[in-house]
Amino acid sequence: MKKIFVIADIHGCYDEMVKALKKAGFDENNDEHLLVTAGDMFDRGTKSVSIFEYLYPLCNKGRAVCVRGNHDDMFIDYLKGKSITPFNYIRNGEDETFADFLGRTAPFESWCAIDKNIEEPTVGDFARWLGEAVEEINTNYPNLLSWLKRMPYYFETKNYIITHASIDTEAEDWHNPKTPWDELVWDDGSFFGKEILNTGKNVIIGHFGTAHLRKKYNTDLDNKNQFAPLLSENGRILAIDATTNYSHQVNVTVIEDELL
Repeated sequence: MKKIFVIADIHGCYDEMVKALKKAGFDENNDEHLLVTAGDMFDRGTKSVSIFEYLYPLCNKGRAVCVRGNHDDMFIDYLKGKSITPFNYIRNGEDETFADFLGRTAPFESWCAIDKNIEEPTVGDFARWLGEAVEEINTNYPNLLSWLKRMPYYFETKNYIITHASIDTEAEDWHNPKTPWDELVWDDGSFFGKEILNTGKNVIIGHFGTAHLRKKYNTDLDNKNQFAPLLSENGRILAIDATTNYSHQVNVTVIEDELL
């Protein structure tokens, strides 16, 4: 029996995470406590290294399970050299993650302006910088990439499925989805309104902010805390993404006495 503490989409907001977990009663030294993160621990916030240094040893001790989200997949692609485009760096907060792991403010921009005297950077310049940056990060944090790659796309208990964004409700067995897991993590919010017929378990998700879901489904709009957890109309899906980098709030869902 475990007491499970579920959080999601911390996005580099280490201080807010620690404060919320402490308030919820999570004790990292308690064998009966388990922390489950539902994806997207990095990007947008400024303390990705602190989050890694907090979660990595907990995972090794069996005190935490980190489920993979779309931002984790993005970071893996960069660190493996599979992605050389600047889009996620510019638009999805990856710049803050690289800045923290490299210990350098605006690392690509400063590399261009200070190191290389480049006035109008190109995609090729980004690719060259990225190669150097990835080599430095992988050297200084040799366990980071392997840890990210080990992250599962879901964590399952007797009564719950904890995943980043969605499960495939069309698959006969949701464990083996028709839509690949690396696409399911990019759900557009539609999963929250679906019926779940291929499992009797309830699903806890992050990814799509609860404030946005309230507007999308025109529900619970009178709640004074628009970032609070939101339960779907059918009572099967609990969304907990508090858009932490904006709200500075972390939702912690506590599951008591759960069988793994």
